[in-house]
Amino acid sequence: MKLGELKKEFSKRMYFQSEEIARGMIDGMLKEFHYQFKNKEEEEQTFNIFLQCVHIIAEGLQGGNVLNRASAWGEAIGKLSIENNGELGPSLLSVSIYKKAILFFIQRETRNMKISFEMLVEMIADIDHIFNLFVYGFSNAFTQNAEYLLEKSEQLYLKISVPIVPISKATAVLPLIGEINEIRSETIIQDTLEACVKNRFETLVIDLSGVYEVDLVGIEVLYKLIRSLNLLGVTPLVTGMSASISKTFAELGISLSNVQCFHSLEQALKTINLY
Repeated sequence: MKLGELKKEFSKRMYFQSEEIARGMIDGMLKEFHYQFKNKEEEEQTFNIFLQCVHIIAEGLQGGNVLNRASAWGEAIGKLSIENNGELGPSLLSVSIYKKAILFFIQRETRNMKISFEMLVEMIADIDHIFNLFVYGFSNAFTQNAEYLLEKSEQLYLKISVPIVPISKATAVLPLIGEINEIRSETIIQDTLEACVKNRFETLVIDLSGVYEVDLVGIEVLYKLIRSLNLLGVTPLVTGMSASISKTFAELGISLSNVQCFHSLEQALKTINLY
């Protein structure tokens, strides 16, 4: 028997016994993770998922192009694991359980067949390749989820880093903290202007006492914010500006002569009779 004939024969047998093999995968998974199905619907859904897995392997042995299907199957399982608060480690471990069920099937079917060791190794290598595609899909799902969570965290950080504090019906304080850079720039301007319009603030105190570093982008952001506030009819007051920030404004030829600047927040609030 040639290698191609061997693969086709095993593919047929695998299709014929696919339900049994899928059950073997499920039994191995339940035993390894000490899990019990919540209901019949979950059990049926899981069975259909593993049946697809067996069919993909069988098709791959026949020479079918299962590249996309195998990686898509792995990605779907990865997403399902994520939805159930699963982790990548156990998901990758489960691959060895699925593979064990396939190898058990091969071992059983080859008992009464005259097959050379080399042919058997080549066939198993093809099956390994398909399992590698499954793993790629798993990993891709978890990578995408990690990127999504990171982006979500960054968005949350940016929201938190623009805390507009109302201190009266018409006045609010924007205490900027940390570094004003390109990443924060659009968020600072957009969120501040939206808050001023929404709450109808007449005065906004921009407190820079917590800002430890401002690059050229940061200077541009502050200037653009002040100009935008003026266009909205909101009076900007600047407090806590460091010597280095004021020096940068001067070096760039940006005049703040029409903006009231104060040494401290307390001084600014006293000026507008709020302290």
